[in-house]
Amino acid sequence: MLLALAVLIPTAAQAELRRAEFKLEGMDCVYCNGAMGTAIRKLDGIESVELIAEKGVAIVRLKPENTITLQQLRRVIKSVGYDAKAAEITARGRISSTGAQAAVDLLNGSVLKLASPPANSSDAVVEVTGVVKPGENGDETLTIATIKPPASPRVSSPARRDGAGGRDSAPR
Repeated sequence: MLLALAVLIPTAAQAELRRAEFKLEGMDCVYCNGAMGTAIRKLDGIESVELIAEKGVAIVRLKPENTITLQQLRRVIKSVGYDAKAAEITARGRISSTGAQAAVDLLNGSVLKLASPPANSSDAVVEVTGVVKPGENGDETLTIATIKPPASPRVSSPARRDGAGGRDSAPR
């Protein structure tokens, strides 16, 4: 019975924002860039932050099972004086349609409206890449570039043992 309940409860491990690349104008202030990097790193779930002043780019990589939303990242960036408009993202989520509107549900309370529905969609969790633009009322609209099944984590198989002295059974 416990197993059946565990299957019905969605987990954040299945979907999340994985990478966001923001183009920012005026990233020539070293102090401001340092303040932005420090502020973003304070969010729980950040893997790394890369700021490239020459290109005016902030690249944020997020840890698996994070619950960070694009709105949170935008607020932090704005708090140090930059306006984060469009962002190139990689995320995992479930594509759903309600009426005429399709969306990617990141299963963490964050939903990205789709600019146009994909030709094929299923109820499976997928990895999407694309460009997200903030809307007038705080919603986010994603134009999908690619959709694919999420990459499976690699599982290493244990070495085979022959039981005599703990040596591998494969010839050397």
